[in-house]
Amino acid sequence: MATSLVPTFRSPRAVAATPFRGLRKAAGTGKLLRLLRLWLERRAWRRELAALHADQMRDCGFNPLDVRREAAKPFWRA
Repeated sequence: MATSLVPTFRSPRAVAATPFRGLRKAAGTGKLLRLLRLWLERRAWRRELAALHADQMRDCGFNPLDVRREAAKPFWRA
């Protein structure tokens, strides 16, 4: 059998069906998972802040007003 040294033309659909397409999807999924993890961490952190008493906040060096403001933010806000 003779092999050709000239590369064959591949249609755009054939290129899109390569395994790299799956990697791009996984990268998007990874970003989504990181975002969800960040939101869950924020929610947990803000719940812990909301549970602190004013004396505990001052012991940690936090201003109670700032802590209450931070704890009131929704999880998707930085």
